[in-house]
Amino acid sequence: MVLIASRIRSATKGVRSVDAAGGRVMAVTGSRVLGGRYVLAEVLGTGGMATVWRAHDQVLGREVAVKVLSQQFAADPGFADRFEREARHAASVSHPRLVTVFDSGIDRGTPFLVMELVTGRTLRQVLDDAGPLPAGQAVAIAAGVCEGLEAAHAAGLVHRDIKPVNIMLAGGEVKILDFGIARADGTAARTATGTVLGTPAYLSPEQAAGHPAGPASDLYSLGCVLFEMLTGSPPFTAESQLALAYRQVYDDPGPPSARRPGLPASLDQLTARLLAKAPAARPASAAAARAGPLAVPAQGGTALPPATPARTQGSRQRLRRPETLLTAALTAALAALVAVLLAGPGSTRPAGPAPAAAGTTARTHAATRPATPTRTHAATRPAASTPAPAATRPAASTRAPVSRPPESAAPTRTPAQTATAPALPPTATAAAALVGNLQAGVADGQVTQQAGQDLFSHLQPLLFGPPGPGAQQTQKQFTQLVQAYDKHQSQGQITGKAATTVPKAIAALGAALGVH
Repeated sequence: MVLIASRIRSATKGVRSVDAAGGRVMAVTGSRVLGGRYVLAEVLGTGGMATVWRAHDQVLGREVAVKVLSQQFAADPGFADRFEREARHAASVSHPRLVTVFDSGIDRGTPFLVMELVTGRTLRQVLDDAGPLPAGQAVAIAAGVCEGLEAAHAAGLVHRDIKPVNIMLAGGEVKILDFGIARADGTAARTATGTVLGTPAYLSPEQAAGHPAGPASDLYSLGCVLFEMLTGSPPFTAESQLALAYRQVYDDPGPPSARRPGLPASLDQLTARLLAKAPAARPASAAAARAGPLAVPAQGGTALPPATPARTQGSRQRLRRPETLLTAALTAALAALVAVLLAGPGSTRPAGPAPAAAGTTARTHAATRPATPTRTHAATRPAASTPAPAATRPAASTRAPVSRPPESAAPTRTPAQTATAPALPPTATAAAALVGNLQAGVADGQVTQQAGQDLFSHLQPLLFGPPGPGAQQTQKQFTQLVQAYDKHQSQGQITGKAATTVPKAIAALGAALGVH
C-alpha cells in the first residue's frame, strides 16, 4: 500500500512553481517593521480581509509569514479584538497538520499575525494544474486535513473556511492554512449574530443560512473539497455567490461517480455523509470521518508522515489568490461581509455546471402565497401586480451511510461529466439581483457599508428563513426591508444611480415573494 506521503508527493509532482505559473509575487520597495522585529519584505498574497507578507524576524533570525489585517477591518474595534483573540487561541494549538502561529500584535493600530513560512503548493494550484486526482491521492489529502481538524476541534477552534487554497501540500505533508477567520468554540456571543465567514463554493448550509459554524461545518467544507478532488469541480457552481450559497442549502449534487464513473461506492457514500444538509447527519467528528474510508493503510504501520520534519524556507511561497471570504447576502449581521463581498466579487472558480439535484422533491415556500393588503410605497412598489411564480426549494435527499473503505488502486481518470445547473427559483434570482445592485453601489461609492450591512440583514430571513412562515410574516419582513431602505436613502447613505437601481431590485424581490 502506498504511503500517504508518497501519494501527496505524486499529486504535486510536476506542478509548476508559483513564479513559473505566472503568479509572480509583488516585490515591495523599502521596508516596514512591525512590532519592532518583523521586517516586511514582499507580498505573498492578498485576500478580502488581510494581506500576507513574507517577513524576517530580526530577533530570532528566521523567515516568517505575517498576515496584516486590512485597514477597513482594523478600524472596527470589535473585529480587531476578535482577530487578536483568535490569534492567541490559534497560537495555543500545535500540530504537524496546522500552520504554527508564532506571535500576534498591533502596530500603529494595525493588527497582525505571525506564522511559520511554508514552502509547497496549495491544493488549489495542484487541482488547477492537474485536474481530478486519483482516488488514493484524494483520500490521502482528505485524511491529512481530518487529522488537522481533529486537533483544532479538540482545542475548540473551528476553521470555517476549509477550501483548496487553504490546504498546503509540502514535502509529502498536508497542512491547513489560514485560521485567520477561525473562531474559538464558545465565543459566538462575541461575534455579531449571524455573521458568516467562508467561501460560497465550500460553505456549509448552516453558515449560508446565517447560523453558527461548528466542527460539522468544517466537515461539510471538507466534503466539498473531496468532491472537487475526485471530479475536478466543486459540488455546486452558479452564476453568483448568492445563487451558489442557495444551492448549498437546497440542492443535492449527486454522487461523485455520476461525474466520474468508476469511483469506489464507498467514496460516494462518504461524500454523501460529509455533504449532508443537517450537521447531525454528518460524521460525528473529524476522527470518525478519518476512521472510515479515509483510514488508508500504510506500509510500516505509519498512516501519515511522522512528526513535522524541518521545513524549507524557500523563495517559492504560496500566492494567496484573492477569494471572497464572506457571503454577504446571507447573514443577519454583515459588517465584515460588506467590506469584502461588496468591495467586489471574489473567485468562486466555476469549473463547469453542476448536475441537477437528484432524488429531490420540491416544496413551496410559504412566502409565495398571497400577501396581506398592499402597502403603498412609491420607491419600491412593482410596476406590475402580476403574481410571481411560486419559489420552490428542493428538499435534501437521504443517502446511504458509509460502508467499506475505498479501493487502494486509483481508478482510471475519466473526464468529469456535467449537466446544466438547475434554474434558481424567482425569489433567489431576485435576491441575487439585489445583491448585485448593492455590490455595484458600494463599488461606486453610492451605498455605504452600513447601509449594505443593514439591507443584507433584512434580506437573510426572506431568503433563508424557516419554511412556511405565512404570508403575513413574509409581508412584515419585506416591509422591514423597505423601511430600512427608506431610512438609509433619507440619510444620504444610498445615492446616485443606486437610489434608482436598489429600490427597483427590492420591488422585484417583493414581486417574486408575492408581497408589496
